[in-house]
Amino acid sequence: MNQIRIMRSFVAADALADLIQAEYNLEGPVHCKLFSKMLRTQDNDHYKVTTGNGEKYVVRVYQFDNRLGRQESDYLYEVDWLNYLHQAGLPVSYPIPRADGRLLSSLNAPEGLRYYALFSLASGRPMSLKNEEHLFVLGREMARIHLASNDYQGKFERQPMNLEFLVDKPIERIKQYWDEDRANDLEILMISAEEAKEEIQALINNEQYTPDGWGPIGGDFHSSSVFFTKDNQPTFFNFDLCGMGWRAYDIAVFLFNTNLIHSKSPELSEAFFAGYYSQRQLSDNEHAAIAPFLTIRRIWQTGLFSMNDGLVGHTFIAPAHN
Repeated sequence: MNQIRIMRSFVAADALADLIQAEYNLEGPVHCKLFSKMLRTQDNDHYKVTTGNGEKYVVRVYQFDNRLGRQESDYLYEVDWLNYLHQAGLPVSYPIPRADGRLLSSLNAPEGLRYYALFSLASGRPMSLKNEEHLFVLGREMARIHLASNDYQGKFERQPMNLEFLVDKPIERIKQYWDEDRANDLEILMISAEEAKEEIQALINNEQYTPDGWGPIGGDFHSSSVFFTKDNQPTFFNFDLCGMGWRAYDIAVFLFNTNLIHSKSPELSEAFFAGYYSQRQLSDNEHAAIAPFLTIRRIWQTGLFSMNDGLVGHTFIAPAHN
């Protein structure tokens, strides 16, 4: 009998523990436990790692990625950038080096080669979107990450978050699923996408363009990917969507992810912006770009779930047909 193709697998926790113990300078025995997760997801797999002396880490096993066209260099960029931010004193979950000094490992899964990396464990609990101090600190640290990253000299190639990546490619994926029954929806989407692109292109091509408006960004800042300790010290994690991009897009993504832009309490978004402005001023251009970037984020996310070979299935983004 021929072996059937596997779309997605989960690495056995004990087998992963054996790999980590063999490749890292950690006191044994090493134990791994898969974090609970929803089935309908395109996220990577994360395991809590506990060593023989009680130290705790997180190992991320990246999905076999043919969706975003990632190569080894894309993952190396992420861990190298996070290592740079950690050494610069930024509060991020950082990669733990292997015994040979490398920050990235790989394993052979049924669906193909998958990469993985060991990270420090973020302390505390998820931030509260009702806590103005949390929002101020998050804005402040996002700005610090942007400023520190201006000096980052990346050694590895990674897909930039340009308009082709954020708009053109997602639209092409959406077209595969929105057939004639959704022709009107597709037309509205494409008009919105074109208008947002034109706004961004006008803003980045005029005389007020901010040179450091483009650089390494987190790409997916979210309230669930930053933990705060009791004394309000943050740790940021989950930078799977990082890379070169617009800083205004980073801000728009956070507002989109948290729905702060529609909050009935304007002081919450004001606290976030006050924190950001305490470290880095937004130019008029960047501030004006936030609105079209909100539209672009919606388009990108719709395209992300329009995948040919993913667990979410086509009914997640389009109605089923008999």
